[in-house]
Amino acid sequence: MRSLSKARLGPVELITGGLLSTAAALAMVGPLIAALLIRRSGAGRTDPTAPLLLLTLALALAITAALTMFAIARRRRRSGQAGSS
Repeated sequence: MRSLSKARLGPVELITGGLLSTAAALAMVGPLIAALLIRRSGAGRTDPTAPLLLLTLALALAITAALTMFAIARRRRRSGQAGSS
């Protein structure tokens, strides 16, 4: 039985995770822009600073995770090709 602590994701799994994380980030952009436009127009009666900060943080985290997964997948794919040559 294989231990989960020693399990490694392959390039395909990492790219899939990166694409899903990118999709999540893109899904957050629309609401963030809408909230910023509402806030700028002065239509918002309450102070939505905390939700805007949390959404911005989540967006940055999703983009960072996606880029990291793509970079690791690229590195693993290159190391796999170098070993097979």
